[in-house]
Amino acid sequence: MKKLISIITLSTLLLFTGIANAETRVAIVDVVSILERMPQKEAVTKALDDEFSSRAKVLQEEEKKAQEASQKLQKDKMVLSASEKTKLENIITSFQKKVEEFSIDYQKRKNEEANKLLLQIQKAVKTIAEKEHYDLVLKAEAVFYLEDKVDITNKVLAQVKR
Repeated sequence: MKKLISIITLSTLLLFTGIANAETRVAIVDVVSILERMPQKEAVTKALDDEFSSRAKVLQEEEKKAQEASQKLQKDKMVLSASEKTKLENIITSFQKKVEEFSIDYQKRKNEEANKLLLQIQKAVKTIAEKEHYDLVLKAEAVFYLEDKVDITNKVLAQVKR
């Protein structure tokens, strides 16, 4: 029985030694750099600008009215009636609300488009990792030191450009 336990223990140790000696291939990718350099980013930026330009123009026009209302409120607050003050305050508040809604909508769409780009990058990373047999791919932001030979950023960028 002791002999059987010894054999099992020795076999287990040999098995784990083999696993420990297996080489783990690690690669690093700079996602931020890829996002900045990928050609799809320019197209997304232009599409967002086109989508939101009409609302931005309307807000610019309303900004003038809100500024005028604010100046009039500051200048004439002692002589304005309560209803006039309320009207001017409503103009200012309405403009601020529209700006906030615009900002939220724009940021939401920008995040949606960024997520699409990140998905493209993720697919490219997976393709490169499988093709070159990497066991682990880390973001460059999470690494303190890396050698150029483990940086696959340019390969991923080339894959994304296809």
